[in-house]
This record gives sequence, structure tokens and C-alpha cells, in this order.
Amino acid sequence: MGQLTYREAVEELFLLPTKTKKNPFAQTQAFYRQLGEPGSRFPIIHVAGTNGKGSVCAYINSILSVAGYRVGMFTSPHLVDVRERLVLQNGRIGEETFARLFCVLQKRLEEYAQGAYRPSFFETLFFVFMLWMEEEEPDAVLLEAGMGGRLDVTNVVRRPAVTAITGIGLDHCAYLGATREAIAREKAGIFKEGVLAVCWQTGDGVERVFRDRARELSVPLRAVSKKEVKLSKIKKNYIDFFLKSAYDRYIEVHLETSAIYQTENAALAVAALGQAKRFFNISEEQIKQGLSQMRWEARMEEVRPDVYLDGAHNPDGIRAFLQSVERDGFLGERWLLFGACADKAVGEMAALLQGAGLFTRSFGVLLLDARGLSKPELERLFMGERAGFGGVFADAGEAVTSLLSAKGEDVRLYIVGSLYLAGEVKRKLSLPGDDFLYAEDCHD
Repeated sequence: MGQLTYREAVEELFLLPTKTKKNPFAQTQAFYRQLGEPGSRFPIIHVAGTNGKGSVCAYINSILSVAGYRVGMFTSPHLVDVRERLVLQNGRIGEETFARLFCVLQKRLEEYAQGAYRPSFFETLFFVFMLWMEEEEPDAVLLEAGMGGRLDVTNVVRRPAVTAITGIGLDHCAYLGATREAIAREKAGIFKEGVLAVCWQTGDGVERVFRDRARELSVPLRAVSKKEVKLSKIKKNYIDFFLKSAYDRYIEVHLETSAIYQTENAALAVAALGQAKRFFNISEEQIKQGLSQMRWEARMEEVRPDVYLDGAHNPDGIRAFLQSVERDGFLGERWLLFGACADKAVGEMAALLQGAGLFTRSFGVLLLDARGLSKPELERLFMGERAGFGGVFADAGEAVTSLLSAKGEDVRLYIVGSLYLAGEVKRKLSLPGDDFLYAEDCHD
């Protein structure tokens, strides 16, 4: 393959879901070895879990950046631009660099003896990122696992500096298992022998899975719990709280968000850095500054005055979202716009949203993604809503235009149900008419 332009490279990338299928982990691992294990010589913090993985990475990135470290970060999915997934020093990979490394990867694949192997969409992005890290020589690399952990492409890294696992919920059950314990076993697959680890204390059964696996691998494991977070003040766009830091001390922390669940993600991020202290020298002031400066899109993000966008897309995410809505102190009407993929636990999500009694009006919206709920499905979910059901919009553009013009100053609009929906809303608000950079997220 000759040199491609950025647009050509991304077009090739987005065709991969039609040309590839999930690869056996051993084949993916073998190809990464053949590439020379790019990016693996730098301190890596590997994060898995059900909800909050990206936020934990973003908090770690912000703290390390404040402390003067050059940090590369690989996350998913993207909302508008695929390059959101590949970041160094808080800047996305350049278009020319992306196209060049995409072509380097294709050339290495052509030379690879095991010609039957072809990376998936997600694997390709990971390999491009790691090739970029090898060139850039960062001080730290943050890897967010895609789906699962044990068989995720990010798990090809042999010896990270630290591994971290966020809360465990029921998502991707068809691939990971039908119980939290089964899913936890997949997530615990990122543990490596002797490598320090942290996990969020989800429940007795899940924590037992983590501790048993940690014991098998001689992994020093630190479990972080809600006891380490003490809320102080919750306002429209910020939260003050006390966070347990080193030496059993509590430090006062300020977050520029109304999402209460971010306090837990911040706590896990700080604990992960505590486990990585032989690699990084970070003060409490740098921790506080890094946490307060972090911004992460589509997590109770106020995208317009009194319009909040949240990417919660499973029951645990919806519960966390509702906790923040319930405590926002708003005295006017709350409206809800909901759109989701049909392969999620949409019935339970809709029941939670309706049962909360927080919204005076509810609306559905169809997604561009082929897996989105249909209009009849959305209507069935919300027709019995005690609050007024306002019907289903054909797309995010129609929904945003209509609802923004209809709502008054005494109305707060919440948009939730899918990161795909969050991306579509952001495109409508920020990049109208540009469909090129959007594609469905493809996990392995």
C-alpha cells in the first residue's frame, strides 16, 4: 500500500468492520511481538472496567500533565473525530502522522509471515497508537481497555507499571458473561504477575474474584471504596469533596463537574498513581490541580445553558446519572431525551429513568447507528411514562433543534442513553454537516 492521505486512511479504517472479524488473542499478541512491541518500554497504566475507564484515564492524564510529564493516552470510543482516541500531551494525533503510521502498519502486515491475520478496527487504532508512542517516547502511556480485558488487544502489553479496574456492571453480557462475577473474571485478566493493581470495591463477589486472581499472580492489590470519598459541596457545575490520599490523609478536592460518579473515578485515579509512585513523583498540590483541571466530554457535560449530555449506556451508568440529577438542586422542569442501542439493557434503563420521577417530559430519538432502537421500540419503552411522553425524533439534529427552541429558562434538558447519541449531538452543536469523521465504535 502506497502513502495515503488522512481521508483515504480513515476511509480504509472504517471499512475494516466489513472485512475483518474478531481475532484470537494469541494471533493479535503474536503480531504485536512481530512489530517489536512498540510503546511497551514506557511506564504503562492499563485501565479496564465497565463504567468510568475513560474518566479514570483522563484524571490520571491531567495529574501527570500538571506534574510535568508527557503522557500518551488511548481511549474509546470517539464522539466526533476518530483522533480523539489517540492523544499525546492533550493533543490529538496529527492527520499526516495518522495516515503515515496507518500505512506503516499496512506494510508490516503485508510482510508478516502469518498472512491470514488482519487487525480489526479497534486493533488497528491500538497498533497505530503504539507505533506513535514508540516514536514520541512519552513519560507515561495510559491504555483504556475496550471490551473485557483478558482478550482485549490492549492486554498484549506484557508488563505495565500498574493495572486498574473500575466498577463492574452488567454490560456486553453476550461476550463477557451474565453475572458480575463472570465479567469481573474477564476484567481481572489484565492483572500481571507481581504488577501493582487497584480496583473499585463493587461488591463481595466481585472483590473476591479480584482478590483470588491477585493472590494467584502475587499481585499487590488495593481496593478503593466509597468510604474514601466524603462529599462536601455540590453545585450546578462543580463538586467539592474530601479524598483519602497517601498516609490515610484526606485532601480537599474540587472537580469542575456536577457528575457525582466522577468523585469515585477521581479516587481510583489517585489510588492508581499511588501504586505507580516509583515511576512518578507527584505532590498533593499537583493531584488537586490535576483533578480540578480535568474535562471529559459527555459526562454530565453542560453543552448549552441548562442542557446536559451524559454518555451513560447501561443500568449502572443510568443509576449514577440519576444520582447526579437528583442532587442538582434545580427547581424548574426537567426534560429527558433518550436514545440507545438495541443490544443494551434498554428495558431496565427506561424503567430506572421513569421510576426516578425526576422528569416532567420525556422524548426518544433514533440513532444513526444501525444498532439503534427503532421508533416502535422507543415508543413501547416510554408510552407508559407518567410524565408526558413527547414522541420520537428522527435524529439528533431534529431533536436538538426542536427542544432547544421549545425549552424556556425554567427547563433543564438531559440527554442520555448512548455515547453514539452524545457524538451525534456534539456534531449537531459543533460540526454541522460533517459526517465524514463519524463511524460506529467497533470493539473486538
